[in-house]
Amino acid sequence: MKGKLFSFAGLLLFGAISALHASTITLGSYATTATNPGFDNTATQYVPGSSAVNTGSTTTYDIDPGTVWHSALGSSSYVSFNAGTGVPLSYVAPNGDYIYTTSFTLSSGGGAYTGTLTVLADDTLTVFLNGVEILPPGPPLGPSNSYSHCSDTGPNCVTPTTFSFGGIIDGTNVLTFDVAQVMGAYTGLDYLGTIDPIPEPSSLILLGTGLVGFAGSVRKLLTR
Repeated sequence: MKGKLFSFAGLLLFGAISALHASTITLGSYATTATNPGFDNTATQYVPGSSAVNTGSTTTYDIDPGTVWHSALGSSSYVSFNAGTGVPLSYVAPNGDYIYTTSFTLSSGGGAYTGTLTVLADDTLTVFLNGVEILPPGPPLGPSNSYSHCSDTGPNCVTPTTFSFGGIIDGTNVLTFDVAQVMGAYTGLDYLGTIDPIPEPSSLILLGTGLVGFAGSVRKLLTR
């Protein structure tokens, strides 16, 4: 009898928790020339016509951060339009903006979602979701931001910047990364994140019911 009660309570709790976490989407940077390490977004593509260097191609490459940058986040990779902009450096990208995009698709049936993203970039970057800015770049070159290596303030290449955002829609969502090259030398982009469902009241009620039921079962067993 005790085993049945614990099994029932456990199943109830499992169902409630599953309802809260059933549809998390994982995001991460990987190149078009690389194998997807398990993320739910598309490979990070280059946008040549809007960038400082027009390669005529959307191709990107995974690049080595070496000891120049913070290590890549989780199973993500630094990406670039040119394989020589990482370590060892064989191509110095001119100053300007380098644009990259990725997309992910939601079929939430009207449910609300929130996103969390951690980014690294040399020299700094701006992030947009569906054309709306969700992360501003580091401040311009000046006494408070020398860009001696990359931006002295986030977003930069040495300290991960983590932020949350909304504005996620049903269907295809497009993330755009504007990586600014300010002082020459290396350039690259790395990111990792999740898109998580916001629990609806019914899911919260289910979780609460499961917890109450579990507590009641335990109390009855202990008093026998």
